[in-house]
Amino acid sequence: METTTGKTSIREIKQMAKKNLQSMYAFPKTIGSLGIIAIGDLEKRKFIMNGISAIGLGALVIGDEPVDIPNIVNIKKVSQNELVGFDFFVFDNEHDWVDVIQYMRAGIVPIMPENNVFSGMLREFNPMKFEGNGFFWSSDNAYCIFQKIVAYTENIKFPEDRRVLLKNITTTF
Repeated sequence: METTTGKTSIREIKQMAKKNLQSMYAFPKTIGSLGIIAIGDLEKRKFIMNGISAIGLGALVIGDEPVDIPNIVNIKKVSQNELVGFDFFVFDNEHDWVDVIQYMRAGIVPIMPENNVFSGMLREFNPMKFEGNGFFWSSDNAYCIFQKIVAYTENIKFPEDRRVLLKNITTTF
């Protein structure tokens, strides 16, 4: 995937799509990043949802239980057409129907366990070297997962890090 289409960059396309998602799901316009949460364990998922809400992010959470957390919307499945509007996804390898390749082709930053089917292609983002294409936890603990979400938010504050991370993701797949 190229970083520009004519005169419109992928980043600009993602921003327009994000505005549509904010409107469609009633997310506040002040949300910095929108994510998709696909965590199988209910306790970990609740912890991640509360943490994401607390730090001012928004997310669609794949699951069946009702959610009453600000900036969090529960959904059974994310539409393929909506993917480009998301910035990150948290995935624990437990949802067979989540198409990780499609998510990354849409320029969504993966936040996943180190041990996953794509381990040979994915590397931890290193902003000092502008290398890597995601954020990966080694311990299957809700705090470790949330720490990687925070690491993601710290890196995307810098426009050049955001640009390089997006480029690295889209060129991987």
